Amino acid sequence: MRDDVPSDGVRSADLPVLVTERLRLRPFRADDVDWVYEVSLDPELLRWVSLPVPYERRHAQFFVEDIAIARARSGATADFVIEDAATGQPLGRVGLHRKPDRAAEVGFWLAAQARGTGLMTEAVQTVCQWGFSPDGMGLRRIVWHALVGNIGSLRVAERVGFTIHPRTEMLPWRGQPNAKWSGELTAP
Repeated sequence: MRDDVPSDGVRSADLPVLVTERLRLRPFRADDVDWVYEVSLDPELLRWVSLPVPYERRHAQFFVEDIAIARARSGATADFVIEDAATGQPLGRVGLHRKPDRAAEVGFWLAAQARGTGLMTEAVQTVCQWGFSPDGMGLRRIVWHALVGNIGSLRVAERVGFTIHPRTEMLPWRGQPNAKWSGELTAP
């Protein structure tokens, strides 16, 4: 095992830029706060993503600075801004959040104008491949969770190749128990 990879397989190095034919996945920057704030006001996003309600600019600042940037430096997360490769326009977010035993949980969201285009499947697939790579996070397993009813998230997980668990589990959601779907993807 390489010296710069902790025993759980997650590197503490700076995140790379990942490029596909249509997308550029880059680490978050401090100047992403306003964009994250604007996108996070979308009622559909607030319906499915665990965000404070009402969502305020300070929440976006905390996410960008204390989660996406600071925790990436520590190796706890690998959060990427999804950009249109041709225009550089930010479209969404995809990230891996470290769990024990060389595992991570994937999380993602997409701005309204980019939904239904297959871009999220492309982004999640790219991040998962990188996460499994020895040059990435060196993961063995990636898990996915979504509230029951979030069909878009379910379809992405299925297309990427996650094994969807046949039973639902309960997830605390805004003070109430709610059913969630879950799935797992293992390293090739």
